[in-house]
Amino acid sequence: MLIYQVGGMENPVFTFATPTFITGDRENVDMIAHELAHSWSGNLVTNASWEHFWLNEGWTMYLQRRIEAAIHGDPARDFSAIVGWKALSDSIHEFGEDHEFTKMIPDLKGKDPDDAFSTVPYEKGFTFLYHLEKGIGKEKWDKFIPHYFTKFAHCSLDSYEFKSTVLAFFSSDPTANTFLTTLDWEKWFYSPGFPPQKPDFDTSLADACYALAEKWESLSSSSSKKTNNKEDGGPADFHPQPSDIAPLSSTQIVVFLERVQDFSPPLNKDHVKLMDQAYSFHTSGNAEILSRFLTIGLKAREEGLYGLVAEFLGKVGRMKFVRPLFRQLNEVARDLALETFEKNKDFYHPICRAMVQKDLFGK
Repeated sequence: MLIYQVGGMENPVFTFATPTFITGDRENVDMIAHELAHSWSGNLVTNASWEHFWLNEGWTMYLQRRIEAAIHGDPARDFSAIVGWKALSDSIHEFGEDHEFTKMIPDLKGKDPDDAFSTVPYEKGFTFLYHLEKGIGKEKWDKFIPHYFTKFAHCSLDSYEFKSTVLAFFSSDPTANTFLTTLDWEKWFYSPGFPPQKPDFDTSLADACYALAEKWESLSSSSSKKTNNKEDGGPADFHPQPSDIAPLSSTQIVVFLERVQDFSPPLNKDHVKLMDQAYSFHTSGNAEILSRFLTIGLKAREEGLYGLVAEFLGKVGRMKFVRPLFRQLNEVARDLALETFEKNKDFYHPICRAMVQKDLFGK
């Protein structure tokens, strides 16, 4: 039974991992890199309190993507970061851009840290470290990384100790020192919402995903306006077929689906059916793909997929998938959402169960 509520847990000698990363296509292995990276950021060096959780997870996302870059090249790292930015955007929009829990260092006094759990410390922390690398220079920054993990080995620290360590290490480098002393640390640490600066990611691996999404958006727009665009490349010339996604990796398909999720207005139910006829997403064994397609179906109120959503929620207990789908199902078919939760609540990890209860019934 797939009851584990998170992707993985970096126990010092034994990693717990969700079975959802086993997809039959040898994709989603970034999670393995993530848990391996936790051997340094999280286990060897640990955040002193939950307010400074980004020191665990932001560093681990950074190291994970450096591993991906070493294996697949820098474009793969930035492509992963693009996926992460979308996850960050979703968390910020869910909380609200001014919410305390969207700060890199939130105030958790009198609050349950589980309520604050999201992609914010992961992706906002990664973005900050990525910004430091770009501002200081990769070659120089790479000398700091082993210094940091050596200095704080077998210790815990907070964000202020991290800051003082960075400043001290680069104090004799005029260029790096100027960058660091003029950096608005307070804004990065304490501003809610999006990071002060969005990186200029390499989109080369995402461009094909965006292009396919644009075809679907044009098709949807054309249909809703009842136009008949006959120009080459226009919606009248787009006929969805399996070859559209054949050259794409699973992660690229995820990016395509996430782009479609953001359509305004949403894809209608007829186009959801057309998409599934062409790409057979409902049969995917990859939870990353299936969950996103089901979200699109729920936004379109495609009732033919409601049963599949309920079935999926009875098989997978990972909060990344469970909470968004329950929220969406609750909007379009509350009775089914409540019935599905009641049927499966003992199957979920207690933390996942408590979070879904809050989503469905309020605090």
